[in-house]
Amino acid sequence: MVTGSGERRFHDQISWLMFLFSIFVIWVHSYNVDLFSGGARDVIWSLADRIENFVSVGLGQIAVPGFFLLSSYLFFRNFSWEKLTGKWKSRVFSVLIPYVVWNIIYYLGYMAASRFLAIRSVVGRDIIPFSVQEIWRAVSQYAYAPIFWYLYQLIFLIIVSPLIYALVKNRVTGLFWIVGLVFAVHLHLDMRHPNTDALLYYSVAAYFAVHRRGLVERSMEEEAAGWKEDHGTKEKKAAPEDKDGNTASVIPDYVRRRCFAEGLAGVVISVFCYRRMMAPEAAVLWTCFYRMAVPMTCWAFACGVRLPKIRPWMRQSMFLYAIHFIVVRFVNKGTAAVTRSLAGTTTAAGISLVVYFLLPAIAVIVSYILAKFLVRFLPGVWRVLSGGRKLEG
Repeated sequence: MVTGSGERRFHDQISWLMFLFSIFVIWVHSYNVDLFSGGARDVIWSLADRIENFVSVGLGQIAVPGFFLLSSYLFFRNFSWEKLTGKWKSRVFSVLIPYVVWNIIYYLGYMAASRFLAIRSVVGRDIIPFSVQEIWRAVSQYAYAPIFWYLYQLIFLIIVSPLIYALVKNRVTGLFWIVGLVFAVHLHLDMRHPNTDALLYYSVAAYFAVHRRGLVERSMEEEAAGWKEDHGTKEKKAAPEDKDGNTASVIPDYVRRRCFAEGLAGVVISVFCYRRMMAPEAAVLWTCFYRMAVPMTCWAFACGVRLPKIRPWMRQSMFLYAIHFIVVRFVNKGTAAVTRSLAGTTTAAGISLVVYFLLPAIAVIVSYILAKFLVRFLPGVWRVLSGGRKLEG
């Protein structure tokens, strides 16, 4: 079990990867070649399209599977039947309530914006009616905030978590369950509540949390212990921390080498799966394998390096996830409108790429400014919108 400094390192690493995956999600929704090209199809625009597609699809699409893996691991880590009610209760506040509130906010925002001709083209909707039925559609079908399909799926996964735990609690039964899900994905035996691929990601992480926690967290155990025996006994001393609370400097070299080797193996597997995924008429299973391999590879590398201290602006994962789409849409469409006279030119291609790669930073800055405002002046609203998350560690 990870204790002391190792426990802190574990949660900091979770926060780091959550932030990294949030950046990837922003890039998924930042594609803008169609807005700046003016229909041009020459070489420069083909290159811009390939660059943005690689980042948005090749990297961006691993973000949500990464969220599923981390969310599941956190849910089933230290899990027991006695803890189920408490875990469900905490997820009501951290997942369900923010999901409902944000979907209503998006609906009200779109409804209001659709009534102003000047910004109707930006939101891309005709006049939206105000009714109880439309509110229900907004919440039950995430009709005005498609980005919340992830939370929608996560809610169903949390609901069926007792069944998942019952299946993976036994090593052999758990392996059969995961193999069965692999075949279900391969044979396109799709479900909606939850999706089969989401159930696969969630179940794999649950299995690791229940049976292979030592493998996932062993570098943190070694780091926290410092591998120093106390006066000839087998009891290990806690590793010293620096002024930022980091202990990675005392990870033994062989642990770093092992993590690096595991990361390199993950890169090889990820590249192999990516090449198979991009082949014509590729089986969907390669996509699932790729989207699991990359987050696991990120975890392996992170275990063997000294991660910088987590900053408050990196802890706003739920709020950033919820608000980034609005920021991305307005920046992309606003910049395209301002530079309309350059549409289709080489200059416009450069602008589109610069905007594309800057959008994560812009979204983080805007989100953090709003988050700080809410924390200071409307803390109750912040708790609801963020799912009870704190900016400070």
